[in-house]
Amino acid sequence: MIRPDQEVVFDSSGVSIHASLRLPDTDTAAVPGVLIVAGSGPVDRNGSVGVPGTPTEIHMDLYRWIADLLATRGIASIRYDKITSGATGIGSYSEDPAKLVAQSFDKIFVDPARAALAYLAEQPGVDPQKLLVFGHSEGGLIAMLLASADASGPAPAGLILAEPSYARLLDVVSRQLAEQIALASISSADKAALTAWADAGIAEIRNSSDLSEPSTLAPAVAEAAGEAVTSNETVQGKETVQWQQTVQWRETVQSIVFGRMRNELIKSEDALIPVNLASELNLAVLITAGTKDFNTPALPGGLPGSGVSALAEAIPQGLGTYVEIPNMTHILRDIGEADPMQVPLPQQIEHPYSSQFEETLGSFVARWIS
Repeated sequence: MIRPDQEVVFDSSGVSIHASLRLPDTDTAAVPGVLIVAGSGPVDRNGSVGVPGTPTEIHMDLYRWIADLLATRGIASIRYDKITSGATGIGSYSEDPAKLVAQSFDKIFVDPARAALAYLAEQPGVDPQKLLVFGHSEGGLIAMLLASADASGPAPAGLILAEPSYARLLDVVSRQLAEQIALASISSADKAALTAWADAGIAEIRNSSDLSEPSTLAPAVAEAAGEAVTSNETVQGKETVQWQQTVQWRETVQSIVFGRMRNELIKSEDALIPVNLASELNLAVLITAGTKDFNTPALPGGLPGSGVSALAEAIPQGLGTYVEIPNMTHILRDIGEADPMQVPLPQQIEHPYSSQFEETLGSFVARWIS
């Protein structure tokens, strides 16, 4: 029998990490334990996103649902508010928030996961030889790092990679920006200029030794993009809708590529190549890809050699179990025959979780239940 959640706190490099722990009754035999690692962005231990207490907050309860599924099978778990989310917030970095993005991805996001797994391993009633890591989206990348050959701390016995990151971070940013710009109601010249500008900014992040300095590319390329849009027709001195949209896209690229992505935290994450990490794994791995997931698709654009399927293929033979799950979105919801591009996140959470995912997860973890 598994007890209800306990509120616990553990330390990671001087930051107090707040978490929910579920443990078995101590008079039972030791049970498996699962660390649940959330996806990217300020997503808390339960999967909630947005600013707490405001209309922007969306309660997905995705990771609490996973903890519930595990508990029904007699499996302990821990899930935590990573740095930037929930009760953890930015911790000691609140005194100087700029220092947070100057740190490495390992320190800010991987170290807390290591600490959580070690904390779980020490708990009474948890079998330290039966530790699993459930990583969702970017959490899948972290899960693989915890299982790498040179990882410190307790060794996982298995990984569950649910809709995992499959490519370098900035490659994904480049692809998503290009796809969205291609759909914009602007000229082909503007689309080409904006996409080239974004890719040049990404290359600069990768190659720069000092990201604290402003980009020298931004003004030059922005002006080049501007020259393309000023040729649009004007009506009585007013900018056309096309011109306005191009300006908006210039601001979007500026904000993303030359703003929040331009720091050491992002650069160090981008240096990680998921397929290479997958190829070095030496443990049992479950990897899932929902057919309605446009965030981490099985085959983006139908192109072979990419996507979640390529990540699965990189896992050494005999260790990986790859399952494509019909009609499942990135947040593990089953939206049926609906077009995922027409079902925004607030509407997705009105759909049920995927029953096939639940069955797949249950079958995988069964091997550790004695």
